[in-house]
Amino acid sequence: MPKISLVIPNLNCADFLEQTIKSIVSQSYPNLELILSDGGSTDGSLDIVERYRGAFAHIISEPDTGQANAVNKGFSRATGEVMGWINSDDVLMSGGLGLVGSLFALKPKLDWVTGKLTTIDETGHVLASRRPRPISYQRLLAGDYQWVQQESTFWRRSLWDKAGGQLDERLSLAVDGELWLRFSRCAELIAVHDKIGAFRFRKGQRSEAMDAYHAEMLAVIAAEKQKADSADAVTKSIVAAPTILRSRSEADSTFPGLIDYDPKPLKHLSLWRHRCERAIRKL
Repeated sequence: MPKISLVIPNLNCADFLEQTIKSIVSQSYPNLELILSDGGSTDGSLDIVERYRGAFAHIISEPDTGQANAVNKGFSRATGEVMGWINSDDVLMSGGLGLVGSLFALKPKLDWVTGKLTTIDETGHVLASRRPRPISYQRLLAGDYQWVQQESTFWRRSLWDKAGGQLDERLSLAVDGELWLRFSRCAELIAVHDKIGAFRFRKGQRSEAMDAYHAEMLAVIAAEKQKADSADAVTKSIVAAPTILRSRSEADSTFPGLIDYDPKPLKHLSLWRHRCERAIRKL
């Protein structure tokens, strides 16, 4: 199984941090490099982390300039072949790491993968879990980017390095979307119809500022259009069109042929997941 480097950025999220850690360490993935990047919490977060110190390869606690800076600090210590990050109020779903590790081990041409869009409430109850939509470079340029779920997405280090090897610290909200755009220049995002991670809805979270997120993401897309290779007719029409947020149906109707760029998902993974979990238990 490949080494998975997983970064937890945290700042004063003690109410949920332990649930995040437990969702990771309870999976007993045999080759995990867990890294905490804390921005200098004062709410008891580090007391919680201390109880699980043996599970962490690195614990960073110092002031940072925001989420992107915190994640970059964590990844600067990472040595794994596979990478991902999970915020300190979200969770991994049971068997998620085993599924990710197995996919990258058995599919050498796989560069990045995402799972079902799963959400939970403040108590951890699953609110919804739906199949991820296919995403391509052209779809992102078309403004159809809702959503690649960050806590359900993992990638190879080789893709991270090829795409620049860091998050854009100039951004405050659309940090993940900008990274997906860079990744999609280089490789297809493969969707799996199975759970990997879950996003928690709670009061006071940064993602409540959705208007600001969209404004930031659309600015990123507009800048990308200036350097996009528009040799084919569909991409050319996308680059020439206004940069606005579009739903799936709006994007498809506005740009005929866009669907042809969609990568095919991996389906029917239930039996595979069971076999992976059994193999990990034996290890």
